[in-house]
Amino acid sequence: MAQRLFSILFVLVGFSIACNLGSLNTEPNVSITSIPIETHTSLPNPTITTPTQSNPKLEVISIFEPALGSTITSPITVKGKANSTFEQNLVVLITDEGGNQLAITPTTINAPLGDRGPYSVTLSYSAGSDQAGRISVYSVSAMTGGLEHLSSVEVQLIPSGSPIISSDSQENESIQILSPKPLASIQGGSVQVSGQSDYYFESSLGLVLCGAGASGADDEICGTASNILATGVAQISSPDIGLPGPFSGTLSYSVTSQTTGRIVVYATSARDGGIIHLSSVPVEIMP
Repeated sequence: MAQRLFSILFVLVGFSIACNLGSLNTEPNVSITSIPIETHTSLPNPTITTPTQSNPKLEVISIFEPALGSTITSPITVKGKANSTFEQNLVVLITDEGGNQLAITPTTINAPLGDRGPYSVTLSYSAGSDQAGRISVYSVSAMTGGLEHLSSVEVQLIPSGSPIISSDSQENESIQILSPKPLASIQGGSVQVSGQSDYYFESSLGLVLCGAGASGADDEICGTASNILATGVAQISSPDIGLPGPFSGTLSYSVTSQTTGRIVVYATSARDGGIIHLSSVPVEIMP
């Protein structure tokens, strides 16, 4: 009897050992999908965004050469591209570090009336010493003689020596007025002006509402003093110093009858107080 039990145990043990050895040579019956995988969904990869101008428009008057930071000597050729103006006329101005006029000359846009096109003109000037300067290119209103648009670049003026002229093809508008739209009717004695702007000193822009009068002392922006219907300030909401951002401000005015006008937004230089960029839109002003 004992011998029979021993035989049975020996068979069972042998069978168990055989099964275990067989399992070492086969794939384990484990489903891959049953293994949990860490996804880190709570920690997404960071993205870096740079503020950009929404639907940027072409700069009304682009200055391609000399570009910002160029060192120039006399004579200097100023080149660029501009939207159509009254009779395709532009004015090119060179000023010194104090904002004093060194040279000024008219030029024309080389394109059919109504079309955007290139311009190029050569100016001679005299600078007594190395100093900061500015080249401005602008158009004026045929109705009032005030500024319609002005672009500029800061340069270094030297009396003699080797110029260092750089070029720039950037054509995005520096101060884009988004509201009110061109030819919009404004009424009620107040208008909100908003848009997108490059960064300017202290994140501040000037606002002016010009009318269509033609009397009084000369005014650079509105043509004559009687044309100035309202002035104000707009703040640029830049995410950081030096970055572009949206701007907004309010102009309060009073008129007794409907008149044609122009909303002007401009930036001034911290160095000499001169206008370094100006944009405008025509509007109809209602009481």
